[in-house]
Amino acid sequence: MRTRYPLDQSPLFRLQRRQRLAELLKFPLAAIEGLAKANPRGYRCFERISAQPDGTRKRRLIEWPCRELQRVQRRVAQLLDRIQPPDYIHSGFRGRSYVTNAERHDCEVRLVKIDIRKFFPNSSAQRVFDCFRYTFQCSPDVSAVLTKLTTREGHLPTGGSTSCILSFFTYRQMFDEIYALAAQRELVMTCCVDDMTFSGEAATPMFLNEVRMIAAGYGLETHKHRCFEASQAKVVTGVTLTAKGFRLPNRRRKKLHETYLALNAEANPIQKVKVAEQLLGRATEAAQVEEKFRATVPWAARALNEAKREWRASIRRVAPAR
Repeated sequence: MRTRYPLDQSPLFRLQRRQRLAELLKFPLAAIEGLAKANPRGYRCFERISAQPDGTRKRRLIEWPCRELQRVQRRVAQLLDRIQPPDYIHSGFRGRSYVTNAERHDCEVRLVKIDIRKFFPNSSAQRVFDCFRYTFQCSPDVSAVLTKLTTREGHLPTGGSTSCILSFFTYRQMFDEIYALAAQRELVMTCCVDDMTFSGEAATPMFLNEVRMIAAGYGLETHKHRCFEASQAKVVTGVTLTAKGFRLPNRRRKKLHETYLALNAEANPIQKVKVAEQLLGRATEAAQVEEKFRATVPWAARALNEAKREWRASIRRVAPAR
């Protein structure tokens, strides 16, 4: 992994010229400015429906950037990823994940969780501009171009390659303030995108109220407050913490089993490939949490390859003879 450096050593820090920005992004300046002006037309929007633990279905708008804009955003994300992050952040940076987020917490102490409601839609373009203008000390025109390249219709897009890491830098002052409060109470704090977790003796509902007030001061609302006593099993970012170690939550076990059954029952070749891709993804995630699921990953990979072969064979069967 590339060595990380402080923010003031980043090539984005005190960037003054748009031509230099284009060079850093490895795109012609005219292409960069064209993508900035095309916003929001550079996105494909669609809804994703996901089942919730209570049986309801949640609709989420996905704002997916076009291929060229996605390449630019990925380059911006690469430059941001080279900056040394604080220990408490476990999203957006290589080597940090929902698993490393859970690993920081002891299962035998109190634990509380809180989420920021609609974090990306509520991360305004003005705040993103202020981040580039004042945190990174870029010139106004460079800040404006970077803001247009990384936001859509006044906020961070839900499908943007930069949204996860940029949401942290945009609200770093808030997260640092919450971290300082947690450290003062001798709590362990971690943050994974919009999900903040605190563990220790002072992890109480009253402490969460203080966190809620800090977030409100930055124009953000919180929800999904959960409190666990020391003796309880705790679910942290999709990982169950128990006295015997990490466990895959029952809901995720059920989804993995249901996907396996769906694969065996699926007759449509195209749909079978999609289900096999879901199975491989869920098996890989499960293996990151529990070692016993590692054996399922190569099996799921073989199932995906077989589904693709069947799909290709079905295309050949229906293709007209020349």
